[in-house]
Amino acid sequence: MPKISEEKRKARQLRILDAATACFARDGFHRTSMEDIVKESGLSPGAIYCYFRGKHEIVEAIAVQRHARDSALLKEFASAPTVREGLECLCDGLIRLLNDSKERERRKVSIQFWAESLLDKQVRKIADRGLRQRHRLLALLREAQNAGELPAGLDVKSISRVMLALLQGLILQLAWEPELDVEAYARTATALIGTVFSCEQTRAKVPPRLAKLP
Repeated sequence: MPKISEEKRKARQLRILDAATACFARDGFHRTSMEDIVKESGLSPGAIYCYFRGKHEIVEAIAVQRHARDSALLKEFASAPTVREGLECLCDGLIRLLNDSKERERRKVSIQFWAESLLDKQVRKIADRGLRQRHRLLALLREAQNAGELPAGLDVKSISRVMLALLQGLILQLAWEPELDVEAYARTATALIGTVFSCEQTRAKVPPRLAKLP
């Protein structure tokens, strides 16, 4: 049997993942069978099993895709001249990402994986790899803090969790309300985080004796 090119191999793998995502979004993780994914993809069972031995391997590959997109967003954040500009870049990138209907579908499926990870140890291991994104965000915030861009007293660990929670909340609400205004949400979330930075910076500059005045 002749070998297929690397480009064709990647295209076929993507076709399988897109088919699986469509099935999971439509019918749910448990009600979707490998046979359903085969039918949705239009490929032969042999072609599917050549790349993935089962649903868990497909879930893992979908998670890798999502983590790669999140890493790209963080890269934009990290490459900005200042942490405030990075926040704006993160916001713009998120809006751009979620304007893609396929990406919205992928994120909807990720909610199912979050729930499944509470019961399925194998899925939990896959989900835990996503923690690297929060750890990377925390590291970037600490770098900004060490560089004097953020006040020393700011709890950047909590800020990183709040930023992640805002993203997860957006994904969850978007699954419930597909017509949700993503840009308005993202701009508001960015303004809220920016306000925290500004308030903390202002507070840090106030002499302690003045801070006690009514």
